[in-house]
Amino acid sequence: MFRSSTREADDPDSSSPACLCSRAAPEPPLLLNRQRAIRADWEELRDFLRQLSAQLTPLPFGVCLLSDRAIRRYNRVFRRVDRATDVLSFPDTERRENKTVYLGDILISAETAQRNARRYGLRVEEEMKVLLLHGLLHLLGYDHETDRGRMARLERGWSARLGLSQGLIRRSRRSPAGRGLLAHRS
Repeated sequence: MFRSSTREADDPDSSSPACLCSRAAPEPPLLLNRQRAIRADWEELRDFLRQLSAQLTPLPFGVCLLSDRAIRRYNRVFRRVDRATDVLSFPDTERRENKTVYLGDILISAETAQRNARRYGLRVEEEMKVLLLHGLLHLLGYDHETDRGRMARLERGWSARLGLSQGLIRRSRRSPAGRGLLAHRS
């Protein structure tokens, strides 16, 4: 979506799952802030994205922060669910010389992230980090709905390594209020 498109972030584009290629020096992930309601330490998030990218994938990917209204549109178009969600992942399948060249895009609702941060006693930056890790695992091909706990185990391990207090899957399974907010691949 972000790699080659000049359209606004609110204009959905289709994507499908990607696969990994050989390790190379990672490009810093692109962070676009297309919302105005929520303030955060964007440099802290960029630093976390660089760390996440260096440790999990050599492939470039993009992150776009949106309003609830915008992410609701994506959720409706790609998942047929007419409500805002916290995070959506859109893997890219473009291949060059039999290698994936771009991992995909992660969309995060900054408004939902702020509400969840308050609910779980986190700073909004911490909640966004939880969502970034979850979204990136989806871009890497993991799916907590079908993989018999593999993504949950990876998320738990990476959360600990990255200094995150909690993972999205584990938290959502514990809290009835959190059910249905997990990211989905489109």
